[in-house]
Amino acid sequence: MVLMAENDNNNLSTDIRDSSYEDLILRIHQEKEQLGAILSSMSEGLVVTDINRRIILINQAAGILLRLAPDEAVGRNFGEVFQLYRKDQLIKREDSPLERAIENKNIISISLLEHFYLKNQNGRTLPVAMQVAPLLLNGEVTGGIILLRDITREQEVDQAKSEFVSLASHQLRTPLSSISWFIEMILDGDVGPVNKRQQEYLDVLYQSNQRLIELVNDLLDVSRIDLGTFIIDPKLTDLPTIAEEALVDLTSKIKIKNITVNKKYSESLPKVSVDPRLTHVIFSNLLSNAVKYTPEGGTVNLSIEPTDQEVVITVTDTGYGIPLADQPKIFTKLFRADNIKERDLEGTGLGLYIIKSILNHAGGRVWFDSLPDHGSTFRVAIPLAGMTQKEGTKILGFTNNSERKNR
Repeated sequence: MVLMAENDNNNLSTDIRDSSYEDLILRIHQEKEQLGAILSSMSEGLVVTDINRRIILINQAAGILLRLAPDEAVGRNFGEVFQLYRKDQLIKREDSPLERAIENKNIISISLLEHFYLKNQNGRTLPVAMQVAPLLLNGEVTGGIILLRDITREQEVDQAKSEFVSLASHQLRTPLSSISWFIEMILDGDVGPVNKRQQEYLDVLYQSNQRLIELVNDLLDVSRIDLGTFIIDPKLTDLPTIAEEALVDLTSKIKIKNITVNKKYSESLPKVSVDPRLTHVIFSNLLSNAVKYTPEGGTVNLSIEPTDQEVVITVTDTGYGIPLADQPKIFTKLFRADNIKERDLEGTGLGLYIIKSILNHAGGRVWFDSLPDHGSTFRVAIPLAGMTQKEGTKILGFTNNSERKNR
């Protein structure tokens, strides 16, 4: 009887183990099917690689973009099936978003404005937006995750908007310039004497019209940037000379606000091959923002110093600063921080977007540090080798007042 009971207990334990094992296998199978269904229904492409950059997972949407069956992609090196271009230049492996994400343990986002293209297995290139992140296990990087989508439609819409802005800006600029010239003629007494009250009104009208002209010129520059039609024509240039020209344009605003400007130009600073017009735009926007967003009696510091491979332009102010929540959006088009809008200060929200766009095309970079009510520091780095030349049909910026009128 005892032996029979022991045998029954053993059989029961075996049945329980078998049942638990079968349940575990069934649950794993169900979860695998569920994961497969989720991946198949995603509209964005998903690619996962191991630490050696071999593809270990790819969903159907990514396969469609690459024109490659997921089963054919798994096990292959990421670089074999995933060729990325920026404009018309193939991105080297070491510069790819996947490498940067894995090496720096950072999430890399590629937007419509950065003009990245994917070349699929059929040889066709298509614009893509991407988000790349390191794959972490117990704090260690074990691979990478890439989310991507085709943004052909968004690119077409964006180009149509840019073409409309360009056309509208051209049409607006001529009448605004005519208004400005006629006001100048009246103020100069060309059509008869002007009394004091009339002059006050005309001065206000003239300044308002000038702000409109500046807005139209900025919109025109933005449209040329977005359409890719602007020229970068580098020439050996003395950067402090360009900086001084930009400061001269701001003389009246600096005096009105009683702002102290401190300048530091390195004695070892060489001439650099840059586009003078674009460099003037960079200095003008950086310094104009610093003066505009610094209260009366504040300080603006400007320095230009070389490093081993770059020239770094630094503009620091004692102004209102940028709220932390707004900082990720500070280089986007038409964006203005909340603390600035509350003060109703003039501005278009285009200056920093223009700076970043120019530098993206010219091979430079821009970054900043800021705390609310503690000012901001913006830095621009230009390679000592100079800006990258770019063919085009349109110019950006201006270097003097006569060019501003004739532009």
